[in-house]
Amino acid sequence: MKTATTIAKFFSTIFSPLLMGTYGILMAMWLSYLCYSPVKAKLIVTSVTFVATCVLPVIGIFLLSRTGVVKDPMLNERTERTWPYLICMAGYVATGIYYYCVHAPLWLSMFMEGGALALLVLVVVNSRWKISGHATGVGGLCAMIFFLMCSGNSVTDLQWEFISVVIVAGCVCTSRLILERHTLMQVAAGFLNGFVCIFLPAWLMHGASIPYFQ
Repeated sequence: MKTATTIAKFFSTIFSPLLMGTYGILMAMWLSYLCYSPVKAKLIVTSVTFVATCVLPVIGIFLLSRTGVVKDPMLNERTERTWPYLICMAGYVATGIYYYCVHAPLWLSMFMEGGALALLVLVVVNSRWKISGHATGVGGLCAMIFFLMCSGNSVTDLQWEFISVVIVAGCVCTSRLILERHTLMQVAAGFLNGFVCIFLPAWLMHGASIPYFQ
């Protein structure tokens, strides 16, 4: 049991919701035609994404913790998640706007705005019922791979990549159950939230994409 708990904590940490935006942009850069973009442009965009969707929210959560607004920095309490989620949502919105300003494909901007939408759903639902942020994050990663497969924006067959990310999602969701952070329904709802909110905006807008960063 101790080993299972250790593994569950590992997956929960490595696939923290705060890292999902960075993982997502790395996947998009590696698996789509954006891999042909200039290296400098890819590094800048990835760095901006990491700062806006991870570093700044971490700073925000730290400050909320220091001021007493948040008592548990791990955000295990449902009632303490509202402000951290709103901070993260602002980061995703800003990143999506940034992508648009640097002439990224519109579907890439929609991934970030979809992430903001998923966070908004988390804020609303968490006011009454706890829903898994980890499951939402990995659901979004699955949606991104699925979108690249369906839209023709990938440079290779992504069958094994999709299978791999689904397995990872299963491990992360199972980890939340082992750690008793969520029920099965809360994890399933989170995964569905992430998948739908990430996939649909990108799918609806992918026909209006600009080919490369400029």
